[in-house]
Amino acid sequence: MANETVTILCSGVALGVYVPPLIVSYQLRCKGITTEVVVLENYIIEEKRRKIPEAKVAFHRNFKVALAGTKLAKDIVLSLDPSLVSDLLQIWKEEKRRRFIVFSGFWLPILEQYVYRRNSQDIVIDLCHVDSVISPSWKLYNKNHVSFRHVWFTNWAEKKVSFRLGISHHQTILYNKRHDRFVIHGGGWGMGTYKDKIPTLEKLGFKLDVIAYEKKDLVNRKKGNRYFMIDSRWNPWERDSHNQFQFPPFGEVKQDEAVEFRNNPAFQEPYHLIRQSMAVISKPGGATLLDSISAATPIILLEPCGEHEEKNAQLWEYLGFGISYEKWADYGWSLKVLKKLNLNLMKARGRIRDYVEWYCKS
Repeated sequence: MANETVTILCSGVALGVYVPPLIVSYQLRCKGITTEVVVLENYIIEEKRRKIPEAKVAFHRNFKVALAGTKLAKDIVLSLDPSLVSDLLQIWKEEKRRRFIVFSGFWLPILEQYVYRRNSQDIVIDLCHVDSVISPSWKLYNKNHVSFRHVWFTNWAEKKVSFRLGISHHQTILYNKRHDRFVIHGGGWGMGTYKDKIPTLEKLGFKLDVIAYEKKDLVNRKKGNRYFMIDSRWNPWERDSHNQFQFPPFGEVKQDEAVEFRNNPAFQEPYHLIRQSMAVISKPGGATLLDSISAATPIILLEPCGEHEEKNAQLWEYLGFGISYEKWADYGWSLKVLKKLNLNLMKARGRIRDYVEWYCKS
């Protein structure tokens, strides 16, 4: 493997299928393995790609629109630029690429073309599922091929977590050493009901680290809360000055609304907050589950976006890693309940295989 390139296929349609691939790429490179990250949106017709930021804002501002969007996944082939895809496949063929790690099902039609062109038996393609059931991007395509190896990080059918990402090299922080704060967010697109919960949590005296999506989210800021944002000018399919794809630029919003955005090459900046917090208050996206396992930070589960996130929430409650917002309220907003969830996560982490370590040995 050391003498060949591992091709890591991701998408900027959601950070759950963008951030984990970049983490995997970084960690493989640290082990001396050459990787190339390829972002699907760079092979989509430009006119359609330009509409993606508008969709993000619409989904953020209206959760009902976002919920409807999860039910309307369309065949990606109609949006692809055939000439760009053909050029990509030719490069892979000439270089005899045979190892792929895939985080979005929308890559499957392209991969099927490649497997057909290469007509080789030595291709190994990991289909990485960060949600606990099949999510919308995988549903439209054939997922059964001799070259495909399904990797379930979380698995509702088997009621378990099969793989984790060790997101940072930092030691897990003991619960009684953590900051007395809660991270609250709506995933990469700032979706869901998280903003509706903030006034109640403020009245209860909880200190919040709020990940806002746009400047409109910063009105009526309360003392004791901290506010953070991803740089709205950033697009996941654009490369940085070093010609690399980067984690979302992220920073704290100061009182004058100035933000000093930063990132690092190893993992996403919000993880620093998550590993120090009492809990994450969020909808149950796949990447949020990976953060939870890595940091041993419980999730207070908000309304899911789609059937796949609903199963994610059910799995986290079943395993004792999370609790619904409503149940937590019924328990009187108890920190003891959250500490028990943290202990469950701490115990489980040692039994769960690290994906990168496993991949290097497989």
